[in-house]
Amino acid sequence: MILRRWQQREAVRNLRQQGLSYREILARVSFRIARSTISNWCKDIELTSAQLDRLDGLYREGSYRGRLLGPKAIQDRRAKEVTRIKAVARDEVSALTQQEVWVAGLMLYWAEGDKQHRVGLTNSDPELVRFMMGWFRGCCHVPEEKFRAHLHIHSGQDKEAIKSFWSRVTGIPPSRFGKFCVKQEGTGHRKHKLYHGTVAIAIRSKDLLYRIQGWIEGFSQVACGPLAQLAEHLTLNQGVDGSIPSRPTSFAQAHADATDY
Repeated sequence: MILRRWQQREAVRNLRQQGLSYREILARVSFRIARSTISNWCKDIELTSAQLDRLDGLYREGSYRGRLLGPKAIQDRRAKEVTRIKAVARDEVSALTQQEVWVAGLMLYWAEGDKQHRVGLTNSDPELVRFMMGWFRGCCHVPEEKFRAHLHIHSGQDKEAIKSFWSRVTGIPPSRFGKFCVKQEGTGHRKHKLYHGTVAIAIRSKDLLYRIQGWIEGFSQVACGPLAQLAEHLTLNQGVDGSIPSRPTSFAQAHADATDY
């Protein structure tokens, strides 16, 4: 039986989780695969001490353990550094006002939303979708009965489990989910398998579509010129790379700061 690419990936990861070396995995699987591909698929799997000791025993005549633990130590140090960077960045984000939440949602919709035929958003990131559902409800005041959802999945995935997952994320009951769009293998679509598929949110309101279009047009007219000046000002005066400048109390104040030189 010919395995699909995602099935090959799962088979390889399962063998690695059992503590097998890359050479042993190559000997076990029935399909052709490069060692570099195995490494890429399994790079986030942490082996137990017992598994590492076993691999060390297999290759104690050579430098396998050093080659295994050396990159692992580098990976651990980098993981700690990434954790520190994220913690600092989280502290730079203070509580958001309702106006700032509206602007954040509008920017996300400008980038990701349907702006021509309907109010809609298609995405695979649960946190982004959860935020935008809050934006639709809290900032756009969309009634619950206006929401609809459709799911895009790969063949072989559990339809009901995925529908239940996205229903919890969006707060949309399963009864308001439409037909599934199932991507068959070999259709030319990308082969990266999204474990929860992709959800498409649709809102039945032409008036809201025109309102969002107006918000985007208004924001573009009001913000783009001053923001360009502000960016130039910060480039000339900001001393710390990668840090977030102190937030002004209003956009007008930010504009005034940018032009006061």
